[in-house]
Amino acid sequence: MKKEQVIRIFRLTDAVLKQKADEYIDLLDRDFIEFADRGYNAAKKSELTTARDTVESFPNDEQLEAIKMNLTEQKDAARKALEKTMRSIFNMAENVFGQYSAKHREFGDALISQQSDAEIVRVAKIMSLTAEKYLTELSAEGLTQNKINTLIAQREALDVAIDAQAQGISDRDVATEGRVEALNALHRLLMKYAGIGQDIFYETNEAKYNDYIIYDTPNGLPEVPPAEPV
Repeated sequence: MKKEQVIRIFRLTDAVLKQKADEYIDLLDRDFIEFADRGYNAAKKSELTTARDTVESFPNDEQLEAIKMNLTEQKDAARKALEKTMRSIFNMAENVFGQYSAKHREFGDALISQQSDAEIVRVAKIMSLTAEKYLTELSAEGLTQNKINTLIAQREALDVAIDAQAQGISDRDVATEGRVEALNALHRLLMKYAGIGQDIFYETNEAKYNDYIIYDTPNGLPEVPPAEPV
């Protein structure tokens, strides 16, 4: 069964939610006696501070996106270098064997710019084996074992970069989901203490009652249920 997408259950920005958490920790210290009567104690304060610190420990969306972009740039650079080497070897084979010869086709599909990353890695492996096979015949065109070794190294570098990019995207998705879950947990705690605070100070202390209002609405709740995906 496919896991449901995690969504934010709050309408505040992440920064405002974390600021509210800091404020509430201070408010609960101030009103500790009143809240103690409702079960608030050192352990529950630790629960709240841990929830806040957990949110703080996650990188933000901008940081996660920057990591993914950097890995993508590395992969693109590795592919560009490999393509350049492959085009040179295709040209060598064409000059010696002819573009439509069977021996030229042994080097793989020459339309490398149209191929996926995984496909170009596959073709590069075929090319390295074929280039070694015809090294003597292509040496007059400039093919050397060092160039074949460069081809192999560039193919391996692209293969690693593809995996790193995929892992980076996966890590970003996992971290984003984990951060939203942590933010939701923090929000639930804040809403709990907001409700308790309003109940305690209802009609007894208007200033303190207002301190425990999170949303500027008649009932202190979000106006509409959130629905945006992560």
